[in-house]
Amino acid sequence: MEKIRGVNLGGWFVLERWMSQALFEGVVGKDETVFSQQKPSAEAFLHQHWETFITEDDFIWLAKHKINLVRIPFPWWVFGEDKPYFSCLKWLDRAMNWAAKHELAVLLDLHTAPGCQNGFDNGGIEGVCTWHEKTDNIEKTIEVLEKVAHRYKDHPALWGIEALNEPRWDIDMTIIQQFYLDTYTRLRSILSPSHTIVFHDSFRNDQWVEFFENNKLENVVLDLHLYQCFGDSFNEAGIVHNLMFPLKEQIEVIDRVSKTVRCIVGEWSLGLHPHNFDNLDRFNRHLALRSFAANQLFAFERGFGWVFWNYKIASDSYNWNFRKLVDTEVLPSDYSL
Repeated sequence: MEKIRGVNLGGWFVLERWMSQALFEGVVGKDETVFSQQKPSAEAFLHQHWETFITEDDFIWLAKHKINLVRIPFPWWVFGEDKPYFSCLKWLDRAMNWAAKHELAVLLDLHTAPGCQNGFDNGGIEGVCTWHEKTDNIEKTIEVLEKVAHRYKDHPALWGIEALNEPRWDIDMTIIQQFYLDTYTRLRSILSPSHTIVFHDSFRNDQWVEFFENNKLENVVLDLHLYQCFGDSFNEAGIVHNLMFPLKEQIEVIDRVSKTVRCIVGEWSLGLHPHNFDNLDRFNRHLALRSFAANQLFAFERGFGWVFWNYKIASDSYNWNFRKLVDTEVLPSDYSL
């Protein structure tokens, strides 16, 4: 693939409350663990969600707009062998088949891990981050990746597998990098050389030069998640600062990392704190969002590509909703290479 221009299908197989507010009615908490424990008839609700949140029509729409890849987050309990969780495997199979039918490549992204790798709702259980404390957790993670690789290694839609989404920034980098090396060795024995193995940078994009120089890894990509909505440096900075940041700062990051390894921006959005739009009327808000989109795209195109978060949000999170942003002409409508 010459360059990735992709969209995440998040919130489908790994729940996050903010992305599907109505689904969490009656549940105290934000993640799929508490949903599975607290929601009456949780499995039936999940089946309905998996059946309707994303359909074949969405793959058709993405293909029509010349998106060439979807990143599909899946949980470590994907096979349904661990309680209190339920298997989404039937629907993941269907997603792979839809992708192949409509000529979309798929990056399968392990979004959660036993013990949780980051303590976020997107890690499957908020407030817990013990994945790295037990070798059994790490081994289980690799075993799940191996099973997924065996299942889809001959599927025409499979472009690659991402070892783990967003391991937290304070986990010992030695643990993370050894996990990546072990994962690479075991997946390479299953996958073909044409399949890409993706590593998230653990929010430390400046600590990977020696890793890639000292280890001869074939067909790998480093995934950077570059959001501008977490922290006062963005939230209180004002719209001009945020518009200029991708051109002044993110280009430097992507150019620097690209000297060592191919990199993608596997998650980004137009999410900005509302403070940044103070005193802007509707017309200027639209202009600001279009500028923010264009500047990020211009920066991220310098790497191997990008994957927007997210295709859709089942709530009022407009700045994170790719389809609505395209339909309202904030984001481009044609992503042809």
